[in-house]
Amino acid sequence: MKSHSSVSSDKKTAGTEIMTAQALNSMLRMVFLCLGPIGALACIAALASQWSEVDALDRVALPLLAVILLVVTGVVAFNLLSVTLATRISFVATAVYFLLGLDRQFFWFVLHHQMLSESSYWFAVLYATAFVAFRADRAIQVCAAIFVISLLICLSHLWTLKMGGLLTYRIVASVVQFLIASMTLVLVQVAVGRLRQQLDQVRAVAFLDVLTGLPNRLSAQQQLEGMMRTGRKFSVVMLDIDHFKQVNDTYGHQTGDMVLRETGRVVSRHLHGEQFMARWGGEEFMLVLPDVHKQGGKALAETARQDLYQHVFDQVGGLTASFGVAECVIGEDLNDVMRRADAALYAAKRQGRNGVRVAMDDGRLTRLDLPAQVDQE
Repeated sequence: MKSHSSVSSDKKTAGTEIMTAQALNSMLRMVFLCLGPIGALACIAALASQWSEVDALDRVALPLLAVILLVVTGVVAFNLLSVTLATRISFVATAVYFLLGLDRQFFWFVLHHQMLSESSYWFAVLYATAFVAFRADRAIQVCAAIFVISLLICLSHLWTLKMGGLLTYRIVASVVQFLIASMTLVLVQVAVGRLRQQLDQVRAVAFLDVLTGLPNRLSAQQQLEGMMRTGRKFSVVMLDIDHFKQVNDTYGHQTGDMVLRETGRVVSRHLHGEQFMARWGGEEFMLVLPDVHKQGGKALAETARQDLYQHVFDQVGGLTASFGVAECVIGEDLNDVMRRADAALYAAKRQGRNGVRVAMDDGRLTRLDLPAQVDQE
């Protein structure tokens, strides 16, 4: 069972990816809304092209697959189903059809033409699409399962044909080529999937603070810049642990590291949704609060300040922190926002520490945040 700190770390790791995930989901939705109708049209065209001698499987499966693709596309268009689930439903339905088709063609097509049909070419697309429908590790399992089922289908029919004296060199060659090509595609996809996993891990390391498990400064900056590009409102809260140097000097850096980790855990439990906490540097942290105005940021910071003040750190006992809040306004850049948040933070330091100050939009401190009651240590 994961500890609370591990769960919190996992949540913040996910937070660093949220904007990328949203952009990717939006792109996949657009692609799916285009490919769904195209897939349904392809099913209808395939059925029409062989109507005079249509196979019994295709007579049922192709219309059913076309209906599934159209229905799933429709519910995605009206936001009644996530694009991820829709993609997986479509993938499973298509994979089942291809596997049934592979089995079916041995009863007539292979005997008549001495080779597998052109529909076998589509297995390449199936293996590639698995990595769109599923995460890399699961996609590898799905590709392996499809290949094993295909192998069993082919081997069982080859054995049956051999026992009936109907097996020819051309049939064997066609099936072997199909299986080798499929195995090669699976291995290539596995290699690509492993590479993607490694890249994801490297990216996670690049955007995480190793000590606390929180998003790092680079991650916070990128997400803030993204919100500014899209015109999304947000507030930031800078917080700095008061007298942290004394902790390191008195108890050692290992205890100081523990204090940093605990501070991240205590403060971040007050965040919700897309809000996240990042380590800005040293003993300084930042809270990123999308769609939150400065009054809301002040209230959240005050709650976190009180919680941190009441928390008992091992060996150290009680500690305090100072907070500075700033709301992004139209026309300013990220440096302006950070400069105002820093000014509010150091104003809290000057006024006795263990407090919260809020910057006005023009850089001054707002009257709604007159010096707060400073708890006596």
